[in-house]
Amino acid sequence: MAATPISDRPDASLVRDVLAGSVEAFNVLVRRWERRVYSYLVYLTGHPEDAFDLSQEVFISAYANIGRLRRPEVFRQWLFQIAHNTAYSHLRTEKSKADVTFETDTHDVPSSSQFMDGSQWESAESKLLVDKALAALPLEQHEAIVLKFYQGFNFDEIAEIQSCPVSTIKTRFYAGLDQLRKIMKSE
Repeated sequence: MAATPISDRPDASLVRDVLAGSVEAFNVLVRRWERRVYSYLVYLTGHPEDAFDLSQEVFISAYANIGRLRRPEVFRQWLFQIAHNTAYSHLRTEKSKADVTFETDTHDVPSSSQFMDGSQWESAESKLLVDKALAALPLEQHEAIVLKFYQGFNFDEIAEIQSCPVSTIKTRFYAGLDQLRKIMKSE
């Protein structure tokens, strides 16, 4: 029976290999998670350039601290908790959380006459409206919605990432959805 290729192995197995000294296993984990971590950080910071730099910090920190991961099967939540902490640290140094603003750059969106048919244009326009509405939410609500809808975490996992009770996450999530509906209705 052939061995499972390293790229097809579950995260927990790869983490155990990293702990045993395999750099290749960590590279597989990076390739597997780099886009999702980057996307998450873009949503939190609002700046792709910052998110790129922060993504690198996240993976450097993960590699340096992987020995502290007690349960390899929760690697995904642990990695996003590092991303969460890295982003919040960055946001604190840039400006206070109350003053955080998210920018939506619409200059790069082609007009309906360029490259897109009508339905594609409507889809792009809808995404911009949702992104703008998300940006108007308090950061904790914004993050809970992004983790749930865009990253696919459940409430227990989000609570672990944000280091708070599940009830708090649910409150943030549902209050954020309510605010999002109100903002979208007014647009």
